Amino acid sequence: MSGEDAPTIAKGDITPATSSGFARRLRILGWAARAGAADYGTVFTWKTWLLGWFVRMLAQVLFFTTIGQLLGPGQARYLLIGNAVALVALHGIFATASTTWELQNGTLPLLVASPSSPSLVLLGRSLFWLPDGVACGLGAILILAPVADLHLTVARVALLAALLVLVATTSYCLGLFLGSLVLTAADLRNVVSNAAFTVMMIVCGPEVPASAVGPVLGRIGDFLPLTHGLLAIREVLAAEAGAHTAALAGWETLVGACWLAAAVTALTWRARRSRRDGAALFLT
Repeated sequence: MSGEDAPTIAKGDITPATSSGFARRLRILGWAARAGAADYGTVFTWKTWLLGWFVRMLAQVLFFTTIGQLLGPGQARYLLIGNAVALVALHGIFATASTTWELQNGTLPLLVASPSSPSLVLLGRSLFWLPDGVACGLGAILILAPVADLHLTVARVALLAALLVLVATTSYCLGLFLGSLVLTAADLRNVVSNAAFTVMMIVCGPEVPASAVGPVLGRIGDFLPLTHGLLAIREVLAAEAGAHTAALAGWETLVGACWLAAAVTALTWRARRSRRDGAALFLT
């Protein structure tokens, strides 16, 4: 073919491979999130969520706040903040159980056989827990603030909401990693998630300061979500936000990134192994 016969391609007609690959991943993530949200929509309507699920979460936080009023000055505020933020983390840990839904629904073989990454689909599959958790935690603090004599301003609420999103995301990363471990042992999903959340309640500071559980357990809390994010939220609501608060948020982000990397690595490894040996259900 001569140079004159060769087709000409305008510069704008070619999309770089990296750009198209990123767009494709976003599309997959978006469809997975929509599928998860549709499933969640079959469980709750806005009325049943508000009058059922949210009221249940609110009652839980109120219970601990009332105990705090009996313990002494400042304890109601401490337990209100701790348990409200812990609710946000709990919703992230729920990803441990929801990650196994693909196996129960029989769609996991299709994910393994597809050319897309199963880890990307599973990452987006349970994202509906994030807005749910943030709504429960933020709503509990806003409604129960007068009970604990907690003074809120617009600026504090804005920072609080941003940090709650951060805690929800980092906890979700941990939940996704735990879900990758129990993906083929669905009977253990609730055991593992409850055990993980119990440990977080002990060592991450919702009920008592991390220093009260000793240096060893306190050190474990440094590697878990919620610990640094909760400390940052306490500083914001105490009107002490500053550089140290930003540093705590940075540490929370780093912890979440590490758990996300671990989750994606585990899911990718299991997918490659299944494709290699034909166990398309992650059963070996």
